[in-house]
Amino acid sequence: MPFIRASGLFIAISALMASAPFAYAQLSLTGLERQLDLATSPQYPAGGETVDLSITSFAIDLNRSAVTWYADGKVIAQGDGLVQASVKTGALGSVTSITVVAEEEDGLIGSAQATIRPTEVDLLWNTGSYVPPFFKGRALAGTDSTIHAQALARFKRANGTFVPEKDIIYSWYKGPTQIAAVRGKSSATFAGPALFGTDVISIIATSADGAYKGRAEAHITAVDPSVELYENHPLFGVLYHRALVGSVATLENEQKVTAVPYFAHIKSPSENGLSYEWEVNGRGVAPDPEHPETITIAANGYTGPARIRLTLASAKDFLLHAIGSWELVFSESGAGAFGTNPFGSGSNR
Repeated sequence: MPFIRASGLFIAISALMASAPFAYAQLSLTGLERQLDLATSPQYPAGGETVDLSITSFAIDLNRSAVTWYADGKVIAQGDGLVQASVKTGALGSVTSITVVAEEEDGLIGSAQATIRPTEVDLLWNTGSYVPPFFKGRALAGTDSTIHAQALARFKRANGTFVPEKDIIYSWYKGPTQIAAVRGKSSATFAGPALFGTDVISIIATSADGAYKGRAEAHITAVDPSVELYENHPLFGVLYHRALVGSVATLENEQKVTAVPYFAHIKSPSENGLSYEWEVNGRGVAPDPEHPETITIAANGYTGPARIRLTLASAKDFLLHAIGSWELVFSESGAGAFGTNPFGSGSNR
């Protein structure tokens, strides 16, 4: 199953006499009601990644304030009006404490604190679309595909242990819309995107105690199913490692070929409801009754090109419509790509 890795961190923000949400700090000074806001970017960086820090305030003139930034008690930046700083996160399991203090010329002080805990979340996804055995690429979303997604969250504590899956809440989104939020279940199923459309699937994983949080997303684009043609060898079966591309010669008097519908929403190329319309040199050819994706072309002494055309459709999915054309040249001499060395070079699709 292919995967997309995204890394994140959970930033617990605290401030004097105020509570604040994730990645945000607020400070209220007793009586003076001064406010200092702390933000981070990116919101979910990886371990060892640089995090940009910034502060704003509607109550304190930061341009006229002396600002000092601390990481784990050590000064990392200071200066008049210094509203931005950066810090490098530690490895998974590390904790970095950030404190920023701003002091106005008249002595008024604002401060905010943040705790940074790096996390990692992998988002793996697959589709129900068809690809042949040993296919090395990704099974892309075709028409009417179903997306199966799996999240792998690694929330490492300071003591070296990991938060178990049963203690993680997985919130799934399709675009901006939340689809589900389930504790202890890291998988979800979505309807695939419309033809040629793109869906953004994302996951936000949060530990039950709120100490850790991470996010990952995948951009999934639907494609039009396509059809490829392969030699069906009498001993080795379908030679999936090389597709027929362009004009290919064969020294055999009889050639068996099999079509493979890539990214169609099917379980097998032979399933009911699929319609294979074969033509060779403009004439219709009856396929194998049990395997309509396969035909046998007999040269019967003929030498020259056999122009193959296939139209694939489905009675169950009206959006499935693929057309392919190839040329197989029957030859009495010369190099034949088909029917000689079944493990020779060729297109790997």
